[in-house]
Amino acid sequence: MKNRHVILRKLRPEYVIFSLFAAGLCSSPAVAENWADRINLTGFTSAKLRVLDEGSFFNGDKNTGIGEDGSWRGTMLGLNLTIPVSNRITIASQFLSSQEDDNYALHLDWGFVAVGLTEETKVRAGKLKFPTGIVNEYISVGNAYPWITPPQLFYSEDVSGPSITREAYTGADALWEYSRGEINMSADLFGGEIKLDEMDVRKMGGIKLALDLDEEVAFQASYYRGTMRNTTGHMSIMEGRIHSNFALGMRVDWNNIIGYTEWGATDMQTDTMDGTSWYTSWGYQMGDWLPHLTYQQFEKGGGSASPQEQKMTTAGLRYDLTDTVDLKFEYSIIKTEKGRGLFNSTPLDDNIQMFGIAIDAVF
Repeated sequence: MKNRHVILRKLRPEYVIFSLFAAGLCSSPAVAENWADRINLTGFTSAKLRVLDEGSFFNGDKNTGIGEDGSWRGTMLGLNLTIPVSNRITIASQFLSSQEDDNYALHLDWGFVAVGLTEETKVRAGKLKFPTGIVNEYISVGNAYPWITPPQLFYSEDVSGPSITREAYTGADALWEYSRGEINMSADLFGGEIKLDEMDVRKMGGIKLALDLDEEVAFQASYYRGTMRNTTGHMSIMEGRIHSNFALGMRVDWNNIIGYTEWGATDMQTDTMDGTSWYTSWGYQMGDWLPHLTYQQFEKGGGSASPQEQKMTTAGLRYDLTDTVDLKFEYSIIKTEKGRGLFNSTPLDDNIQMFGIAIDAVF
């Protein structure tokens, strides 16, 4: 039994990645001699505090959600490690230390081996960041976007949420990237499985298409589907059902105008879980200051006996202390029209206020 545990431990993504790295060094003396010079190490950190004027917890339970006593959910430290093993092979990983319940746990956010086939095409395998959502592939890096947290009615991973985005998947993809003048295009064909708390999504496959025009306007479309497998017995109704999602998005960075708009529709072959979510967010950069407004809406189970409908309006302000450090403030009004939305219980008030402050840094 002990040997079996050792084998399983070695099959975890982080052990596979570093085993491959070690093998690459051993097989290439030239790389082994200067491997330390080749390693690219970067990092980021965020500290976030948000408070509700409501006894229920938002986007989680009493241990993970935002409540009236305040929550530091989303506070984290991340490290990126990129290692070019050869001209064609690169190993990349990101480790996160983030708050889970009352503790901070270190885990592999993503880690993969990338092999370049041509100048425009490469394949990657391992634990990869889920590609659906404009900011999902760098969602942990708070300094990379205007908000304290990307719109939660779209990006939430809570079981009662829209089920559009996920942290990562285990599998492989084929990524094609092409640039010509001011036009950048990419196509990502991906597949594998998603591990969730109460079930897995297996035989998952999808595609993401992206178009960037001079880094001023970017468009993204994605589609994926997979088969749900119940792993705990708590969600037996979902066993064998197909989980699919179609999403569209646009990002604008033009003449100091900053904008994001996304929409997604999820089909899980059961009325209580099917739904849509969308948001639009716009701001104006004034030197180091970026005031912005965001409106988001989430609907789920519209054809069932227990529909969910929630709306959220946020006024925010980002101030860049330096090129790599920012300070953010937000005030939100959450309105639950039907059901409980992302609250862990039905709120007593129809309009809940949320206040937030955060500081982000990259290094």
